[in-house]
Amino acid sequence: MELLVVLSIFAILGAMTFSAFGGLQNTVKMNEYVLTLEQDIRSIQRSAMLLERDSGEKWLYGIGIDFGAVATDGAGTYTVFKWCSPFADYGDILTKSNLPGYNPSTLRLGLPLFGEEKNGYMNVSHPMGTTCGSGNSSSLSILGGYDKTTKTPKSAITITSIDGKTPRYIIFESVSGRAFFYASDGSLLNYNINDAKLVEDPAPFVITIVPESDIKSRSIKITNLSGKISTAVLQ
Repeated sequence: MELLVVLSIFAILGAMTFSAFGGLQNTVKMNEYVLTLEQDIRSIQRSAMLLERDSGEKWLYGIGIDFGAVATDGAGTYTVFKWCSPFADYGDILTKSNLPGYNPSTLRLGLPLFGEEKNGYMNVSHPMGTTCGSGNSSSLSILGGYDKTTKTPKSAITITSIDGKTPRYIIFESVSGRAFFYASDGSLLNYNINDAKLVEDPAPFVITIVPESDIKSRSIKITNLSGKISTAVLQ
């Protein structure tokens, strides 16, 4: 009987230890993912400001992150890419206006410019390639070296809507490093459509990670224009 009591105590202690260890593992995974994402965002913004172009590439509107799969694949996956312009170098009105790919003479955002281009919108009409396109329209090209193996614990990941749309892309503008947010259809968020001016109180890009385990949720917030990043542990 005494032996059974001792074995029962060991079993209970073992279960408690295993549970605590599992929680610690999930916490470490969560912290690692949030830290990696935060470092990636900062690195991408710096890369955009330094404007490192490959040989033969045209002007880059900017370098960005595609969060299209982050809330659907259950693994927190994101893709880093270049937004390649159709212009050989800086100088066209679409490369030097106050917004990437924007012609201020037409004012209204989303109006047709040429081909599949829309004024001030990102061209998402084609899948991302591995090199910048050589045609007469802009394109999105996957930036190598950012493949991630760090995953979150099993979680529900959401992105807070802006202007009634779910943000998908963050673009850091070439040279300036300013941050712009775009929806899945390529539309620019936080800007008035009629005059292309920033709204009075622009919403941040917020990713919330809610684990299925008992560890606390996390949020990552990126501020429009400045690209300032802040993280928080949610209660």
